[in-house]
Amino acid sequence: MKFSISRDLLLSHLNHVAKALSTKPQMPILTGIKLEVKTDALLLTASNSDITIQSTVSQTEKLVIEEEGICVLPGKYLLEIIRKLDANTIDFASFEENMVKILADRSNFTLNTLDKDAFPLISFDNSPLNLSLDVLNLKQVIKKTTFASSISESRMVLTGVSFSTNDSKMEAIATDSFRLAKKYMIFDRHYPKINVVIPSKSLDELNKIIEEIDQIVQIHFFSTKVLFKYKNLLFQTRLIEGVFPNTSSLIPTEFMTSLRFNKQELLSAIERASLFTSSESTNIIKMTLTNDNLVQITSTSNEIGAVLEEVNSLECSKVMPFQIAFSSKFFMDALRAFDSAEVSIHFTGEIKPFIITGEYDVNHIQLILPVRVA
Repeated sequence: MKFSISRDLLLSHLNHVAKALSTKPQMPILTGIKLEVKTDALLLTASNSDITIQSTVSQTEKLVIEEEGICVLPGKYLLEIIRKLDANTIDFASFEENMVKILADRSNFTLNTLDKDAFPLISFDNSPLNLSLDVLNLKQVIKKTTFASSISESRMVLTGVSFSTNDSKMEAIATDSFRLAKKYMIFDRHYPKINVVIPSKSLDELNKIIEEIDQIVQIHFFSTKVLFKYKNLLFQTRLIEGVFPNTSSLIPTEFMTSLRFNKQELLSAIERASLFTSSESTNIIKMTLTNDNLVQITSTSNEIGAVLEEVNSLECSKVMPFQIAFSSKFFMDALRAFDSAEVSIHFTGEIKPFIITGEYDVNHIQLILPVRVA
């Protein structure tokens, strides 16, 4: 194996595949990045128990291939070496049976390789069950749903996003049983029937890689995995087994009152009110609507003190006094998912779920379950 490559080009591709490096010491081969040098391209591959990423660098003036070969290099050290090098061009050459020399200007590194035969055989086949989605819509789906999934593995299926299609409708839902995020889209074409649960962590990693440019992502579905094909990148993740709960009946359609707010003003007030909430179990704040249409947001800490914020609603469908308590973290997460400058909160009762919608966030709903307080 022997090739030379632009340092910036290599670092860009390494940053992508490194997201799939394993941190489990009992699987040392998966801490490595596989370099496969072909006659016309360099393939970089990394994998862990959840995701596999492969990036292809085509031979141009920035990649000159002299000799084919395959090796697996320790991912952490390879990435740190390339990051810290100042040279424009880096030369790679294998020698003896298990060593690779990295040369860049006056720097000379030698890395011991890992056993390439132990690296898992990974298939990136296409599936007849596939669809195409533009980058912007895919990023919208991820941004507006994944944060609401569960971080507890007691119900593994809730750690993912339910992704389904029905004719021309595509729907993504995430919930941890205390909140729910839903985003759906209607297209002018029909999709094959799909109903899978994709790990939220995998989608978040994919979102870091794909850029908001005019590109199409091909998505190939299998019984146990899903493959995203984006430009010169292959991103494959396992699917979560199990049946995602039917949440269609949870979203209310009738409300006792609805309030419209400037999103940033409301978010800032919630952030200030949450200053005295110190942990996940005590991050509860109260929202009160008075007879004179004044909205008060309060929180109290026995150890620190109390906060009172007053926010003017832009519109109220029905003025009526009531009070509701909820997690400030869940509320702020939900607000940040909206792109609209104005949001509406639709209440069904003091201890019943309420939903949040955005003025321009079409087909996007956030639901939060309130809490009982003394």
